[in-house]
Amino acid sequence: MGKKLALGLFAGALGAGLYAAYQKLDEEKKDRLKREARDKADELRDRAVDYAFYANDAVSDLKDVIRDEMENTKGTVNDAKSQFADKAKGFASSQTDEDDNVEDDQDDIVVDAKDAFKDSGIPSAADDLDPQPHKDDDSNEIPITDDNDNEDNK
Repeated sequence: MGKKLALGLFAGALGAGLYAAYQKLDEEKKDRLKREARDKADELRDRAVDYAFYANDAVSDLKDVIRDEMENTKGTVNDAKSQFADKAKGFASSQTDEDDNVEDDQDDIVVDAKDAFKDSGIPSAADDLDPQPHKDDDSNEIPITDDNDNEDNK
C-alpha cells in the first residue's frame, strides 16, 4: 500500500509541475504545443484504425482458411466414405459369389435315403407290405411298420 501511495504522490507532483510549466509558457508556444498534441492524437487514432483494419483482415483471412479447411475435410471424408462403400459393396459381392459357389458345391452333394441304406441290411417299408414275410420261427423280431403308409391307403 505504501508503494501505491508513493506512486500516486509522484504522479500528482509531476502533473502539478507540468501544469505550472504550461501556465508559464507564452500563447504562441501554448498553441504550438496544443497543435502538436492534436497531431500526435490524430496519428495515434489513425494507427488504431489501421490496426483495427489489420485485425479485421486477419480475422477474415482466418475465417476463409477455416472454411477452406472444412470444405477440404468434408471432401476427404466424402472420398473416404465412398471408398468404404465401394469396398463394402465389393466385399458383399465377393461374399455373395463365394456363397453361390458354396451353394453350388452343396447342391452337388445329394444324399438319398434309399441309396444310403440300400446295402445296410435294414428292412425297408416295402418289406413290411410283403404278404408273405420271411420269418424265422426261433427269433423274436418285431417287424418294422410305417404307419404313414397305412394312412395313405385309407
